[in-house]
Amino acid sequence: MRFGLDYAAGRPAASAIRAAGFDFVVRYLSEGGSALPGKILTPAEADDLRAHDISIVSNWETTAARMLDGYGAGVTDARAGLARVLRCGGRPDRPIYFSADFDATPPQQDAINAYLDGAASVLGRVNVGIYGGYWPVSRALDTGAATWAWQTIAWSGANREPRAQLFQTGRQVVVDGVECDVNETDHVDFGQWDIEPEEQDLTPEQDEILRDIQIQLRGPGLAGWPQLGDDPEGNHLTVVDALATALTKIDELRTEISDLEATTAELSSEVARLSGQHWPFPFSLIEGPATAFADGLGRLEQLLPDLPLPGWGDTPKAEQSTAPTSPIATADNRIG
Repeated sequence: MRFGLDYAAGRPAASAIRAAGFDFVVRYLSEGGSALPGKILTPAEADDLRAHDISIVSNWETTAARMLDGYGAGVTDARAGLARVLRCGGRPDRPIYFSADFDATPPQQDAINAYLDGAASVLGRVNVGIYGGYWPVSRALDTGAATWAWQTIAWSGANREPRAQLFQTGRQVVVDGVECDVNETDHVDFGQWDIEPEEQDLTPEQDEILRDIQIQLRGPGLAGWPQLGDDPEGNHLTVVDALATALTKIDELRTEISDLEATTAELSSEVARLSGQHWPFPFSLIEGPATAFADGLGRLEQLLPDLPLPGWGDTPKAEQSTAPTSPIATADNRIG
């Protein structure tokens, strides 16, 4: 069983709370005005409580019957409450208990539940709690409007809601000069900010899938795959190791290919240079002059059809092919 306090008239020091034998507090997230100067939780107070290992639980209450204002009021209050939680270093995944601080009747439950619905639209249903007497608390839990419950002994008679995480006993104590209400719980999780999140157990199917993935990555017995080769120490490579080795070899191959491409380009250039019509040594010494002489002869041959030949007058050679008689008359091709 754990014992805690809620208070609004002042803020007792965390060291005094701990010395009095209490290890959690339920703190308001709303203003109390001049009448209740210690009502709203402050960041400095939250730091002091955490420093003394005192758990913090969230509550929202403005006026006693605020929940009768319905859905919209629940939205507004949940937003303000969450903002205060975060400002004081709390977590958004922890519940806020909203107060029905009066003897609520069954006809009023619809409005109360609508308020809780509005709060759920902001916080999520799993983070919505209710504070109140036995009957409104039980009805809210029955309908699923609230997931968490903080029951007060007031308006409860001898009834105790077993599903409630917190119980306000009706006993009061003075701690560090501040009058406080005493609360108790036998739940491990009663909405405190500092509880460690539970690790979700895997189903047998999920566990089998994870094991299969692990074996695929690391090999039988998690000792690597012999098919992938060995490292320098002789250990079989895992899939990740083999991939890293392959990438390294690919980089090396890319370098070799680049060098080969450069060499090929040089060879191609040299072959192109050597494949031209060049004379072997020592004839290559007269290759240039001979080429120039051959070019001159070519040009001369192009001019011959337009030049007059000796003994033919001024008629160009090209026109002599149509003459009625030819000067070449002998059978041995001598000029007659």
